Amino acid sequence: MITLNHIVKEYDKKVILNDVNLAIEQGRSIAFTGHNGCGKSTLLKIIAGLVRPTEGRVCLEKGNRIRYVPEHFPKMNLTVGQYLTYMGKLERLDSTELEKRIHGLAEEFFVSQMLNIPMKHLSKGSLQKIGVIQAMLSEPDILLLDEPLSGLDVMSQQVFIRKIKEMRRHNVTILMSCHEPYLVDAIADQVYEFSEGKFVASDTRFTGEERWYTMLFVRTEKAEIPETWKGHLQFTEQGCNMRVTERECNRAVMEMLEAGWNLRGMWNEASE
Repeated sequence: MITLNHIVKEYDKKVILNDVNLAIEQGRSIAFTGHNGCGKSTLLKIIAGLVRPTEGRVCLEKGNRIRYVPEHFPKMNLTVGQYLTYMGKLERLDSTELEKRIHGLAEEFFVSQMLNIPMKHLSKGSLQKIGVIQAMLSEPDILLLDEPLSGLDVMSQQVFIRKIKEMRRHNVTILMSCHEPYLVDAIADQVYEFSEGKFVASDTRFTGEERWYTMLFVRTEKAEIPETWKGHLQFTEQGCNMRVTERECNRAVMEMLEAGWNLRGMWNEASE
């Protein structure tokens, strides 16, 4: 579906991407990881056709619908509702179905009250939600996500993960750059780590010495206690604290979210 042939990208004589080659099959979900500035976002923009490579080319199957959600969404004078309606009409969506889709997604992402607000007045997180909603107005063939959770609140993150899983079941190809390990575990079936302009396939989520994480969860009305983690929980008035190793961290987060808990904080004990 997507083939990257000898992609090179330079900015001011600095090599950002160095002879990147990759073939991506339809329906795959791939995460690009690595430090800021390593080339993850640049590669997504090249695939989206927003940036030209210095050398090499991107081959895409004809007719594929691509949606790109940037980390930093541009602010504009249009209201949220006007923008989403305009983008839906560009995709030739039926007006009645489009309005229904906009209001449904706005409610799911907790932005119904923002539909009449100019986008220039919204926060980064709210703008990012609008970008995600726009990408989901109609189902694309390829979805490109640049740090999709960086500005979202925890509840919107849960909605986002659920929606992406639905797209995966419909064979949508997903490429994302991200830092959140639990998002990688929840969505990606292949991980590539960027370093010095190249990337390598990663079969493991974590490397290095064992580290411990503490997480704060808040109870909801439907919250249950997963049997696996009972011995890791210390209960508080509003919820509970969980202490787990780095290897256990991602599975613990996902299972607690699925059991009805909301994640409110997470920190590495080594940084305290």
